[in-house]
Parts: sequence; C-alpha cells; structure tokens
Amino acid sequence: MKAKLRYYQSWESLSEAISTMGFCATGYAPALAIATFVTINPVNAQIVPDNTLPTNSSVAPGCTACTIEGGTIRGSNLFHSFREFSVPTGGEAFFNNAVDIKNIITRVTGNSVSNIDGLIRANDTANLFFINPNGIVFNSNASLNIGGSFIASTANSLNFSDGIKFSTVNSQIPPLLTINVPIGLQFGTNPGNIQVLGSSLKVNPGQTLALVGGNMQLDGGQLLAEGGNVELGGMADTGTVDLSINGSDFGLSFPDGIERSDVSLSNGTNVNVLPNVLPGAGGSIAINARSLDITGESTQLQSGIASELDSVNSQAGDIEINATETINLNGSRISNRVESTGVGNSGDINITTGSFYATNGGILNTETFGKGNGSSINIVARDTVSFDGVSSFNRASQASSAVRPTGVGKGGDINITTGSLSVTNGGQLVATNYGGNGDAGRIDIVARDTVVFDKGLDDNFTGAFSNILPNGVGNGDSINITTGSLSLKNGAVLNVATYEKGNAGNVNIVARDTVSFDGVSADGTSSTGAVSAVGEEAEGKGGNINITAGSLFVSNGALLIATTSGTGDAGNVNIVARNTVSLEGAGKNGILSGAYSTVELTGVGKGGDINITTGMLSLKDGAPLSVKTSGRGDGGNITLRANTLEAINGGQFISTSNGSGNAGNITLDITDSITLSGSNANYFDRIDKFIAQFGANEVLSVDPASGLFANTSKTSTGRGGKLTINTKQFNIRDGAQVTVSSQGSGIAGSLLVEANSIYLDNKAKISADTKGGQGNINLRSRDFLLLRRGSSITTNANGNATGGNITINTNSLVTVPEENSDISANAEDSFGGRIIINASGIFGTEFRLDPTPLSDITASSDLGSEFNGVVQLNISDVNPSQSLTALPTNIIDTSQLIANSCVARSKRPEGKFVITGNGGLPVMPDDPSIAPYQTYQIPTVQSASISTPQENPTTSNKPYHSVKSAPLIEAQGWIYGSNAEVILTASAPTVTPHSSWLQLSTCSGS
Repeated sequence: MKAKLRYYQSWESLSEAISTMGFCATGYAPALAIATFVTINPVNAQIVPDNTLPTNSSVAPGCTACTIEGGTIRGSNLFHSFREFSVPTGGEAFFNNAVDIKNIITRVTGNSVSNIDGLIRANDTANLFFINPNGIVFNSNASLNIGGSFIASTANSLNFSDGIKFSTVNSQIPPLLTINVPIGLQFGTNPGNIQVLGSSLKVNPGQTLALVGGNMQLDGGQLLAEGGNVELGGMADTGTVDLSINGSDFGLSFPDGIERSDVSLSNGTNVNVLPNVLPGAGGSIAINARSLDITGESTQLQSGIASELDSVNSQAGDIEINATETINLNGSRISNRVESTGVGNSGDINITTGSFYATNGGILNTETFGKGNGSSINIVARDTVSFDGVSSFNRASQASSAVRPTGVGKGGDINITTGSLSVTNGGQLVATNYGGNGDAGRIDIVARDTVVFDKGLDDNFTGAFSNILPNGVGNGDSINITTGSLSLKNGAVLNVATYEKGNAGNVNIVARDTVSFDGVSADGTSSTGAVSAVGEEAEGKGGNINITAGSLFVSNGALLIATTSGTGDAGNVNIVARNTVSLEGAGKNGILSGAYSTVELTGVGKGGDINITTGMLSLKDGAPLSVKTSGRGDGGNITLRANTLEAINGGQFISTSNGSGNAGNITLDITDSITLSGSNANYFDRIDKFIAQFGANEVLSVDPASGLFANTSKTSTGRGGKLTINTKQFNIRDGAQVTVSSQGSGIAGSLLVEANSIYLDNKAKISADTKGGQGNINLRSRDFLLLRRGSSITTNANGNATGGNITINTNSLVTVPEENSDISANAEDSFGGRIIINASGIFGTEFRLDPTPLSDITASSDLGSEFNGVVQLNISDVNPSQSLTALPTNIIDTSQLIANSCVARSKRPEGKFVITGNGGLPVMPDDPSIAPYQTYQIPTVQSASISTPQENPTTSNKPYHSVKSAPLIEAQGWIYGSNAEVILTASAPTVTPHSSWLQLSTCSGS
C-alpha cells in the first residue's frame, strides 16, 4: 500500500484508487480516508505550483525540505498559487519571503487535500494565509515556525477590501492582485474539512492561529498562541466569514442564517493562549460551529493571566463559543484564570448556543490565584443548559467562579439564560471564595420554562453555591433564579454561606408557577433545600432566602433554613406565594420538611424572621415553621398573612428559646380560617431515624401534636415569645395545641386571639403553662368560644411560679358539663392565677374551688384555698323591663266573651281534663304557678361577685382570693313592684290574696 500511494500524483488518480476500495471521494469521507492513507510516511513533498500568477511560485521538484521562492508581490502582500501542497513526515515547506512582506497569501487550486506532517515556516514577522477548499490535515508531526499569524482555511477565495477575490476556483483566469489587506473568506458549497491529528501548531506570542473550514476535528493536538488568539470555525454552505485585522489581532465574524459545520476537540487537545514568557495578558479563543464537541478529561481551552506576568491593569482576553445547535463538554475544561503570582484580570467565558451540556466532569472555570479579578461565565442557550455527573476522579460537572487561597480579587459571576436548566447527579454552579481575599461572585439564572436541581451524590452536592470558605475574607453574593418552575430534589441545595469574615449572599427565587423542594440525598446525610448560613468561626451576617411563586412545596425532609453558628445575625426566610405554600412530611433520615431560622449554641446574633404571604398555608405530617435560639441572641419571628391556614397531623409553628436569648414572636393574620388538627403518628419513629443517622436527639420539633408553640426549654433563661392571631374561624381539635409556655427560668410568653369563633374539640389545648411565671392568654371571640370533649384553656404554673392570667371576651362561652373541658389558672407551690370572662352567657361550666371531672373554671393552688387565684365572671345584665309591654287602661270584660248558654247533652259520658305533675295549671286560678324544677337554698359567698364588664380589667400579682359568681337559676315566683310591674324572684314569696279580676261563669245541664 505504501508503494502505491507514492505514485498518486493527483486527486483524480487517488480518487479512482479510493473508489475501488468502497469509499466515496466526496464530502467528509475523503478527508478521513486521505488522513488514513496519505499520512503513511510519504517520502517527498507534494508542493506543485500551478503557474497561474504573473510571477509564479517556484519549488524544487521531489524535494523533502522545500524552499518556496518567487510568487507575485503587491505592496506588502506576497501571492503564491499551487496545484498541490502537502508536506511529508519530517519534511519542510519554507516560504522564503523578503522581510518587508507582511502577508503571504497562498492558495491550492487542484483537487487534492493538503496533508501537513512536517514544518511550515516563513521569514521574519509575515502572516501566512493558506486556503485549500478540498481540505487540510495537520498530522502528528506538523508544526509552524512563522513570525506572524497563521490562517488556514478551506474557503474558495480570500476577499479584499477593494473587491478583489483571490480565488481557488477561477484559477485559470489571471488574477487581479491587490495591495490591500484581506477582509473575508468566501466559502462555496460543501467546504472541505480541517483535521489536527496529534500535532502541535504554535504561533509566536501575541499572534493569531485561525482554522476555518467545513467540519473540523482536533484529535489530541495542541493549538498554542501565547497571549494571542485562536479562532476555530466551520461553514457548511455558501457564505462569507468576515475577517478583521488590527495589528496582530485577527477576528472572524460568521454570518447569521448560514448553516455552520461541526467542530470537535478530543483526546487531550489543548487550545491555550496563556502567556508563558513575555509579559502581557492572555489572549482570546473563539469557536464558531453548528455543534461543538469537547471530549476527554485532559482536553481543554485555556486563557488568562500567567504566573509572574503582567501588571495591575492587564486584561486577559475572552473565550467566545458560538454554536447554533449544541455544545457538549464531556469531561473537559474551559478555563480563564489569573494564575498564582499573576497580576491582572482574567477574561470572560461567553457561550451562545441552542443547547449546552456539561457531562462527566465537564467544567467552565474562571478563577484567580493571583492579584486580579476573576471573570464571568455567561451562557445563553435557546433551549437547554445541563450540568450532569462527575469525572472518573470525582470532579463535578460545573460552572465555577473561584477566588483561590492565594488570590486577591473579586470572583466572577455566573450568568445563565436559557429555556430550561438542569443540574443533576453531582453537577454544580459554584461562585466561591476558597480562602482568598475577595468577594465571591453572583449566580444569575433566567430560564423561560424550568430549572431542575436533582440527585446529590455521596461526595458531591448537586446545587448552586456562593460561599466564603474558611480563611477567606470577603462577602458572598446572591443566587438569583427567575423561571417558570423550579424543582430541587434528592439532596440538591441552593447554598449561600460565610465561614470566615464576610456577609453571606441571598437566595432569590422568582417562579411564575411552582417552586418545589423534595427529599434527601441517597445516603441520607443531606437534605434538599435552600440554605443561608453563618458558620461557627465566621463573622458576618447571614443572607436571606426570598421566594416568590405561584405555589411553594417543601416535602419529605427538604429544608428552607437560615442559621447562624458564628458572630452575626441569621438571614430571613421570605415567601410570597399567590396560591399555596405546603410543607409536608419527613425524610428517611428523620429530618422534618420545614422552614427554619436558628441561632445555634455557638451563635452570637439575632435569629432571622420567617415571613409568609400566601393564599393557603398547609403544614402536614410534622412539618414545622421554626424560629429557634440556642445561643446568645434572640430568636427570629414568624409572620403569616394568608386566607387559610391548615396545620394537621403534627404540622407546627415553633418559636423556641434554648439559651439566654428570648424566643421570637408568632403573628398570624388569616382572613378566613385556621384549622389545627391531630398529631404526627410517626413522631417517635422519626426520632429513632434521626438519632440513627446523626447520633443526636435534637429533632427540630417539640411535640407530636399539631399546633402553635411559642416556648422556652428547660435549659433556657430567655423569655417566651408572643403569639398573636387574627382570623374569622379558629378551630383546634384532636389533640392539637396552642401554647406560649415556659419550661425554663424565663417568663412565659403571651397569647392574643381575635376571632369571630373559637372552637376547641377532642382534647384540644390552649395553654400558657409556665415555670417562670406570667403566662397570659387573651381570647376575643365575637360570636362564641366552644370547648368540647376534654379540651382546655390553661395558664397553670409549675413549681413556685404564680399561675398565669386568662382573659376571655365572647358572646357565649359554651362547654358540655360532663366532658371535662376546663379553664384553669392553677398553681403548685404559689398563688393561682386570674381568670376574667366577659360574656353574654356562660353555658355548661362554672367556677369551682378545685378541679373536678366536670367542666370547670378554676384558679386553685395546691397550697390551699387561701392561695387560690381570682375568677371573675362578668355576665351581661338583663333588664326585664326592657321586654315588658304596657297594659291598656280599658280592661276587657272577659265575661262578655263567654257564651252563657250551654246545651246539655244527655246520655253521654262527661269529658275529663286532667293535669298531672308539679307543673301545669295551679289548683285555683288565684294560686301562683308551680315550677317543675327543684329549688335550693342559695348560700351566701362573701368572695363571689357578678358584675358588668369593665373596659380594662386589670391583673395583679398580689395574693388572690377566690371570687365566685352566683349561678343562673329558674324564676320561682313573682312580686308586684310599686309601679305595678312584675318582678321575677328566685323563691316563692309570701302571697297576699286578692280578689280575682276574672269573673267566672257557670254552665249546667241535666
């Protein structure tokens, strides 16, 4: 085969030979075939002039190291034209130009592909243009030694500013040559391909290396332009690529609307414009294609500022990639960086495409190791952007902007605009200070349809991160997501945190439809969520988590959490959802789905607030909204504005103090109704899972019951929080609770409820029980307050604390006597509390000195009755005169209304009218009516009082005595007042007989 190939002197003869082997000598196949066959050690160069120029090129026939003389000179341009141009292995093509030549312009007019496996060189600083529309192959031994830039293309012609075209097609017509500089590459149909197969093509520092053809394949080679430019591009159809020249900078501009060809880089191909020797910033890289494939863990594009080079004002060039269809970055790296001891700013990475895929550890990376700012990563993709998986050595597929430990400067931003974004299986978006001195960058995502973060791996979190890591000094920046719908699941996270000196950034989410956070990682070690954190050694303020959406769903152990373990306030969690906010369930690791703001044990600072505005809030299966302080700082507050609130099966609001700080407040402004119901059936099973996973027993909830909890723990010294509720219907049932209790030394919080109706059923509980004293409950219900089936309202005190205060204002207070629904302000070793009830009616319960199995109102003390508190029942007075009707002065003579004639009916039994029982008619009309109810002796209770409601009942910490109100009983008789009014009495009075005003008529018969 080698011998035969040596004697093929033209494309026609080679094409005929290839066709006999089953190959087609058109399109992309010939280029591959020629690369396979022609590169097998040809002996002589195939550099054959075509004799089409006024002054033709000349080269010694059969040469291996060939010197090219002659050519036509126009100004500083030197034109060469060849029928064939190939350089064998170890061979050389030397353009022996004069030193005043700036541009060597070379064309191939025959039909053969140019195979370069040796050296191409020229004199001085001349630029070399080489065009062959049939194709160009740079084999493994190919190299360049030219002083200027090198532009190789499979264009049909080179266009000049004066309209002249140096064409490979019309070569038989003597060309008009020009002194002007080239301005464009004119492509015909089916341009030839360009291959770089393991070769190293390098231009001098600051120069341009450009390859522009049809399909382009770079397999294991190197393109090097230190501080210069590399331009790669492919055209698939007729069109012109504009060429701009500014000194040594050559720029290509591809036309819109013309189909482009594919470009691929693989097997360790390295495109590098970093300077290694001379001072000066790194150059630029530009790739234009239909589809771009960059494959292999060692394949990379590099630009930036090299070590020990450049100055403060130096600016590296950008990496620009434009692919009309797809970009696949498979395990490879595109990097623009300031290297260690380098000085200056790195350039941007700009990607414009239909879809972008980074897989198997593919990475876009801007970073600073030296003194200078990192640059931005900008991705604009019409359809999809995806970061998926990790490399064989566990490097995540990612877009990364970093300030490294030796770096001094700001990290760059990551900006993504697309239809849909997917970050999965360990993929990441990272803008982080890794221990250097400078602010982290920002992450901005705008996705027309969806954003998905899914499936974190054991050693790689899936998510977006803007962090200041240990030893870093600087502020974090925000993660901003604007989309139709956002989904995070299986351990994916959005994380803004500071672990050293500096403030964390914010997480800002705006979604047209839904936002969902679901589940935990496969190994159970991490929850899906949005996290804002101030680390244990950090000094700085936590960032906020801001979510605006149609609906928000947090489920199966996912978290929204703002926390501080260091010195600085935690951030806030702010949620605005037009329709629904739903938090539900726990993960397999026992962590509850929820929204949290915490001051941890080592934290010094205020907890953040949780603010929610929505149509409906639903908390289910143990999911909480929780603000907690365990350190030296007050807890944050929870504020909810909604139409409807539903907390069922263990759903909870929690405000807790475990340390010296005060618990935060909970404020609920609910337009329609609040329903608290049931408890979490899996509570204890969940605790076991949590302990098994994390070896701890802090499970972020206080009780299996659904409810509202503003509490302090046994170890706390802080004050309990306030709980304020405003709604129409407030329903608490099936063991649900509302508490403002204190188990520590601090005083309990207070509860204020404003509602049309309050309904407690089936062991429901409202409490301000305390060990620290001063628990207060204030219930205002316009219509009724109803307690059923063992429900209770309590401000009981443990230890030597005084019972708390209960104030109830309602139209009707209703219980069922036998259901043991109690209202109590009892105490153990101190005075009972005070209960004040203002109502139009109290039904089914009454004041008692001590608790009983019945429904009670008590303020007792275990120390004895002299330590009992005060119970004041203010029942609205009823004035009987308001319902009396004045009698007429003309008394009707009823005898005139009775017929005096009765017809006796003989031989028929007489009728009977029988009255039985204590009720009914009296024996004589003159006798008073007898009530059918039993009567009792009414005792005299010195401390009891019944009064009209007061405007502002006051409380007192002085020892209280029991005050018992008189019970309501049935009237037993009446007396006449001085104005002839009838007054009902509690007992039958002594009656003075009067003559009846009713005249009796008799009727007899035989």
